[in-house]
Amino acid sequence: MKNSTLAPNGATPLQKAVEFLRTLAGKPQKQRYADAVLRKIKRGEKHSTLGVEVRDEAYTRAKAERWLSRLVDYGLKPEHLCVEFGCGSLWAAEPVIRYLDSGRFIGLDVTDQFYEFGRQRIGTLLREKQVKLAVIAKPSLREIASLQPDYIYSRKVLPHVNKASLPQYMANVASLMHPKTVAVLDNTPTFDDEGNVSGRRHTVEEMQALLPASLEIRQERYAAIIRHRG
Repeated sequence: MKNSTLAPNGATPLQKAVEFLRTLAGKPQKQRYADAVLRKIKRGEKHSTLGVEVRDEAYTRAKAERWLSRLVDYGLKPEHLCVEFGCGSLWAAEPVIRYLDSGRFIGLDVTDQFYEFGRQRIGTLLREKQVKLAVIAKPSLREIASLQPDYIYSRKVLPHVNKASLPQYMANVASLMHPKTVAVLDNTPTFDDEGNVSGRRHTVEEMQALLPASLEIRQERYAAIIRHRG
């Protein structure tokens, strides 16, 4: 067929584009986000926190160290069992893993492809510290909940969770909570032109409405903290 516009599989480029958009629309928001990031990394573009390499490694490492300091301020101790919900490529996790005792860190994310980048970077450390990594799913959540974690944290995740996906995100975090558990959710504020806090992607009021009555969420400067009442 001379000058044909058909692609090798028999579909025109326009039909392929329409089919791609239909497939994309049918995926959960978290999967659409993961797919978009992975496509960019495959093209050789650098992300701020995902991938074997990031846009500004020194800045990313410094932010990770500051995040560990905040977790310690909230009471994290080396012997605590700590879960990162949305561990990505383990850039924020690396200082936490070094701080914790062996076997005390679990990382979860929507795709194993994110944390496999982390394995490429710090695989020796992960083996030394007996780190466990898993995809967010009902079986893995049930298994981790049975271990009664002391701390859960979620770094740079809430800004990417839209309102439609917020109920599932909150339900997943809540499912890991036990009476002793503290959850620290990075809820970075937005700022106005004068540098004043003008808002956040999700308010504590929104999130509180999605939590069981036994849990209370409180906004601090950069993080929303969830604890059991009383």
